[in-house]
Amino acid sequence: MKIVTKLIAVFFMLQILCGCWDVKSIEKLSFARGLAIDETEGHNYKLTYQNLLPQSEDSQTSGKPEFVNVTSYGKTILEAVSDVAIKDPPIYSDHLKVIVVGEKLMRDQNIDQVFNHFIRDDELRRSSYLIAARGKAGDLFTKGSPNQQQPMPAEKLIDMTTHSGYNGKIMIPLRIGRASLYCQNHYSFLIQAVKNQKGKAKYDGAGIIKKVSNKLIGFLSADETQTLAWTLGTIKGGVMPTKDKGRPITFEIKKSKTKIKPVIKNGKPVFHISVKTKGVLSEDQNPKENSFSKSYLKRLENIFEKKLERDVKKVMDKLQHEYKTDPVFLSDHIRIQYPDYWHKVQGHWDELFSEADFTYDISFKIVNFGTVGK
Repeated sequence: MKIVTKLIAVFFMLQILCGCWDVKSIEKLSFARGLAIDETEGHNYKLTYQNLLPQSEDSQTSGKPEFVNVTSYGKTILEAVSDVAIKDPPIYSDHLKVIVVGEKLMRDQNIDQVFNHFIRDDELRRSSYLIAARGKAGDLFTKGSPNQQQPMPAEKLIDMTTHSGYNGKIMIPLRIGRASLYCQNHYSFLIQAVKNQKGKAKYDGAGIIKKVSNKLIGFLSADETQTLAWTLGTIKGGVMPTKDKGRPITFEIKKSKTKIKPVIKNGKPVFHISVKTKGVLSEDQNPKENSFSKSYLKRLENIFEKKLERDVKKVMDKLQHEYKTDPVFLSDHIRIQYPDYWHKVQGHWDELFSEADFTYDISFKIVNFGTVGK
């Protein structure tokens, strides 16, 4: 009898339980995939959400757009985000993948404070990518008309992050959680830069964020970004074009390895950077080309070696004397190998970095040159 009573009680309890109490029709939702943040007059904020609209068979045949842009304004980030909450249909940020920050905002404001709300928000993933816009961030989302023939700009930005294995000018994606960590631990760092080119987003170098102020102080070009990645050992692929006796030659990177060894001389850091690269001679327009000759290949390797050394000296000189900051974490090599010295100098590392000396040992090896040759 007791068992029957318990079963009846359980039965009635199940009746009053509400399954899927927060269920919502997917056709009435829009999912944020990209967010552009710009500064307006008076240090106010403009947010441009790019939202993916659910598609059905009917919407595909009727030409319903795949995405929509939703804009909101506020004196604070949270006020602008709250304004989005009253939009129809409701916006869900759980799938937000990329955050683009406008150039004016990054130059004027501490970016760590700008995306502080998104770090605190438990709905937004700390793995969302962070990108710096050359100009207005919203322009990357609003150019062109959203229709089925045009790819969603936010998705295009996400797709391009996977191309670093083919193009050394594309940085390894920086996630918002990692950027916040850099800011709070007083590191300068680089953010992948994007510009609007005839209505389409194009990766274009990197923005430099200065430590402590956490503000944008300038940009590196796409070629300078590749040179840094190559020299510091984070490159996965790419090409180096140059000339031999006035005719184009191109080296394609297949594998590269870097070793950085710091020493302290007279109280000043000296970095010895060794770069060993293997790759393909993918282009040689010399009519007398003879790639089967070891001496011929050795001469071309020497040309590429000198080209990379010239390039890295130029970009390091720019970081040291124009921007006067270390956004490539050379300080970590000092901190790890000379902890006592680092404890004394960490408060004025940028000044020491500006005076640091560099030596280079750059080696190229052509391991393939196609089927051309005498």
